[in-house]
Amino acid sequence: MKKILGITMVLLLATSMVPLTLADETEDTQQNEVKIMNNQLGAQIRLLQLEKAITKNIIKGEEVVSVLKESEYNTTELEAILAELELLKGEVQSADSNSTNATQIFVDLKSDAVELTKDFRETLKELLDEKTIEELRERIREMVCEQTQNLSQQIQNRIRQFNRNQLHEIYEIIEETDSSLIDEYQNGNVTREQVKLQISKKINEMTKEKRYQVFSELKESSIRERIQARVCVEDAAENFQVLKPERYVTPL
Repeated sequence: MKKILGITMVLLLATSMVPLTLADETEDTQQNEVKIMNNQLGAQIRLLQLEKAITKNIIKGEEVVSVLKESEYNTTELEAILAELELLKGEVQSADSNSTNATQIFVDLKSDAVELTKDFRETLKELLDEKTIEELRERIREMVCEQTQNLSQQIQNRIRQFNRNQLHEIYEIIEETDSSLIDEYQNGNVTREQVKLQISKKINEMTKEKRYQVFSELKESSIRERIQARVCVEDAAENFQVLKPERYVTPL
């Protein structure tokens, strides 16, 4: 039983940490995405990740257009999509991470980003075969990494700060006063997994009664976050059709 409880603790700790990648478009992963957006730092992470994803697609798209122009392809439609992505990127950059409807804004903007990216790919497939498209992807991969390096660093720094805050909350629950390991994590000297392993070790050293108390508090917090995330996603989906037209209204 002790071993099973220890494994469960590790799993709970794992789900409390922010994922490092932009998830795919499904209801479940959307809930995981917005789960950390109940504070400004979490919202900043998600918006920066979205900005990075859009930036990568713009860089790829511009290179594809450049290559196609050299071969005298008609790239008008592709360029129009890239122009919309640029406008969308500007909206992401100006989005207020401290807004009360930051989650709805994020879901709305990401939905548009996914839609535009899909339009670009489908348009490209009408011009080129899959083999040529893959060759282009290989050609521009390193270029994308270089041009998004600054955004990647910003995201990493905020993720570490967010996880540090999460760990401090967990330390309070397990009544651990020595936070030196968390500081080491913040500075990049230890990994997230090493911190979780140390916390799991501390929990397994507790009495049976104390372990169950900690388990209950962590579980309650995890359930509360999942419920809040589901509500945010449902609210955002409900308001999406209202918000989207307002964002694209232009003066006459």
